[in-house]
Amino acid sequence: VINTATASICSDLNCANIAKEISPQIKTLAFGLHVTVLPQEAFSIAPSLDYVIRGEPEFCLLEITRKLRQENGHLCEIKGLSYRDDYKIQHNLDREFDDDLNSLPFPAWEFVNVNNYLLPLSGEPFLLITTSKGCSHSCLFCPAKPFYGSRVRLRDYKIVVDEMEYVKNKFNVSQFLIWSESFTENREYVIKLCNEIINRKFKVFWTCNSRVDKVDLELLRLMRQAGCWMIGYGIESGVQHILDTSKKDITIEQIESAINMAKMADLEVASHIIFGLPGETMQTGLKTISWLKRLNIDFAQIYCAVPWPSTALYGIAKKKGWLVTQDWGLYEQNNYIMDMGGIKPKQVEYLRRSAIRKFYQSTR
Repeated sequence: VINTATASICSDLNCANIAKEISPQIKTLAFGLHVTVLPQEAFSIAPSLDYVIRGEPEFCLLEITRKLRQENGHLCEIKGLSYRDDYKIQHNLDREFDDDLNSLPFPAWEFVNVNNYLLPLSGEPFLLITTSKGCSHSCLFCPAKPFYGSRVRLRDYKIVVDEMEYVKNKFNVSQFLIWSESFTENREYVIKLCNEIINRKFKVFWTCNSRVDKVDLELLRLMRQAGCWMIGYGIESGVQHILDTSKKDITIEQIESAINMAKMADLEVASHIIFGLPGETMQTGLKTISWLKRLNIDFAQIYCAVPWPSTALYGIAKKKGWLVTQDWGLYEQNNYIMDMGGIKPKQVEYLRRSAIRKFYQSTR
């Protein structure tokens, strides 16, 4: 089973060829955002690839393994699966998004050395934990929707805290990154989860991502009390019309307010900034850099906009002829591979490098 990403798609899928060289009987399967959107291409890249899961892999993979154990298992019945059949590629019906996240077991961390995964800031081991899947927002640049869907599906908050407690007791890990598209999307859910941690009286420390329009001071203070020590906001740009054209549906005022509230709640703040979104020019980029230096944030993760194949941005870029390459290896966030007319790729890359230098060299 091969997890794939756009920038590494060729080397990822080459694992299938290597596996077949070791033994032709080995079945090879790929999943991930890229192959979800471009399954036909995946089979072309890797002649030894047998299966592609389009979308979330867990339940589909379980069905596949069960079918393969049967002598007459019919793969055509498995929704969300693409596969080779007598040298033809078959694409089964799309799979509905699975609602029963509570039936998923905890990750089998016993099969990896958890001490290999350390927080860069403290050197302590940390692990990921999921509270939900899906996102109801429509940001042009986000690749998550085809994979996770537009409806937010929640794990039971008690099960999430059970998992935290299990990991802490079993592996002596107390640091967690909550891996969800927007942890604070459902305020009532966050309150219940935080109160559950507080009531159980065991210490854990965690970070999360959030939209700036989905927090308030009372909620942030409760999160801090429950062990949250850093929150990450997707602020993207310091220019309102770029936020608007990117369908981010937030304002500069909301960004600044959310940051200030987090600091009032004694939380560290990380921000995510993207240069090269539609409407970007050198002037707007420099304005974002100047604004970024003034914000009361602790960390900045700064990217170039990437038109991932699963995004609305990719469709727009393809239609308007913005794409300067189809080399998937260049589709990563250090590179800029669009020419929108108002700004050149090298200029966007310069803005990104300049923003990193000026933010971390500034005395804020």
